[in-house]
Amino acid sequence: MNRIWQITVGILFFSCGSLCGQDVDFAQRNDSPPELAVLIHKRSFERRFVNDSAPKPRNGKDEPTTQVAGKSVMIVSVNVRSNTPKQIIGISWQFIVATRNEEYFRIPFITAVEIDPRKTRTIKGEIESLPRGHPHPVTVDELEHPDKTPAQERIVINCVLFSDGTFSALNDGASLDCRQLQASPQIRKRLQKL
Repeated sequence: MNRIWQITVGILFFSCGSLCGQDVDFAQRNDSPPELAVLIHKRSFERRFVNDSAPKPRNGKDEPTTQVAGKSVMIVSVNVRSNTPKQIIGISWQFIVATRNEEYFRIPFITAVEIDPRKTRTIKGEIESLPRGHPHPVTVDELEHPDKTPAQERIVINCVLFSDGTFSALNDGASLDCRQLQASPQIRKRLQKL
């Protein structure tokens, strides 16, 4: 049953395509602090190069050899616009796939970035693997009246960190995200340079 659920979530996720995130209910939600607006997002694949160890040494020695290999990686690209006179240096955000009634999964990201005041920038997050779904029992009512709402993709910005060390949270519940953003090693390095 668990494998069927994973396949179903995968089909819903990939069948969404570029239409995901266009649902009126999602569009009317407040998904970011006022200082940063999500303009558009897309999911795609990018080719990355990685070092790969060969299983057996080719050089006749005991040392394994390495080679550069190409790997296709799923990427979520988000185009955002700054609505503030402050420079943004970090963003805590989530990629969410859900219907109106059920959330399939959410993937959190912390991104170190430089967004100048009132400028637009694209941020990216790498999805290493799709989260495993947790199946639930199907009721007779769900079988008689299946939800035909397709899964939608959504980007939620939980926290925006500014170069002066202050931040803006989406809501009171996002304060933990702001603390994690401030504690991130890549963000701490950036704050020390400023």
